[in-house]
Amino acid sequence: MPVLSQELAIEQFEALEPDAKLIILQPNFVQQHTALGAILREPDSVYVRLDGNNLSAEEVHRLIEQSCASQAGGLASVSTLVLDEFDRVDPASLETYLPELIFKHMNGRVVLVGRQVPKVALDDERLRSHTRFIPAERTLMLWDYARHNAEGKTLLEVRALGAGRVQLNGKPVDSWDGVLPRSLFFYLVDRGMTTRSDIFETFWPNLSTREATNVFHVTKRKISEVLGIDLTVYWSGFYHIAPEIELSYDAALFNEAVQESAVVSTDEAVVLLRRALALYRGDFLTSIEMPWVQRRREELRQTYGEALVALARSTERQGEMHRALGFYLRAATTNRQREDLAHHIMRLYRTLGMHQDALLVYDRLEQQLKNSLGVTPGPTLQGLAETIRAELAQNR
Repeated sequence: MPVLSQELAIEQFEALEPDAKLIILQPNFVQQHTALGAILREPDSVYVRLDGNNLSAEEVHRLIEQSCASQAGGLASVSTLVLDEFDRVDPASLETYLPELIFKHMNGRVVLVGRQVPKVALDDERLRSHTRFIPAERTLMLWDYARHNAEGKTLLEVRALGAGRVQLNGKPVDSWDGVLPRSLFFYLVDRGMTTRSDIFETFWPNLSTREATNVFHVTKRKISEVLGIDLTVYWSGFYHIAPEIELSYDAALFNEAVQESAVVSTDEAVVLLRRALALYRGDFLTSIEMPWVQRRREELRQTYGEALVALARSTERQGEMHRALGFYLRAATTNRQREDLAHHIMRLYRTLGMHQDALLVYDRLEQQLKNSLGVTPGPTLQGLAETIRAELAQNR
């Protein structure tokens, strides 16, 4: 199964059933436009890029008809109509126009490209039954919202790798009524299961138990008001994520993929590690500076570095030296004083005939170790540098 979302989007588009009339490129799919080439290769396809703000249904229809007349001879003959930047349409106009476009004006299908989930695609039952979100892959936090919720659960998507984003059933949660409810929300999600004493020690170490209890319950109630559902339940001395919630959490999925990659074959490890790196879109909760966040951030950053090293080793075993070098270089940015990474990078530069680049890596490391720790690189690395210098001199 393809792991990268671009490959997956193309595969799933080609496998769509005939009754899929509305195709929405998953708003969290960052490579939306890279998949359009394959979609627009479909016979009788038309591309329309919307321009402006709060466009009316009449303005959109006029733009579509103009494009179809110039590209396909008419709207009725179009098999695939791509509407790029559809979120420029006035939401109320989109709600009335989209079902009309699909069921009245067209025989083919519509593909929407944008950064929002169109409300009408989920609220209109007839339209929802003909809607598909692609690519859809739970392990990459790419959900088909039109087909989700068969079990009646609330889908809570939490992206903590980066500034921190939350979606509830595909809709963004932006208003938190203060910094504290948002911080406590991410803490409870990240822990999954935690005690009241751990919460108090993390957030209110200087308050009495009674004072901390009052602040905690007020803050927890605000979280419930923001979400419209209770985030946790208290059972057997622990706060757990409520069973009514289906939690999709990037940090947990990232860790799971990295851990599983250590016990499978090389080819399977590459698939899992590529998935992990796709999930790691930035350091943990860069918008929050609390001690627990800083500790978790460093822990996940180190795991990210180890995942890059593991992927470098696996791709090197597969004979892809240039790609392996790229992964080692990315890993080195997570810890610029690691001699083992410098050794791998210098070794590959040497193998690729890039001796000068290898020596630059050594010189930078030597300077960093001297400035920060007052030490020099170890004998092994020094020996590799001397060998590379000799080979460079010999080739001149």
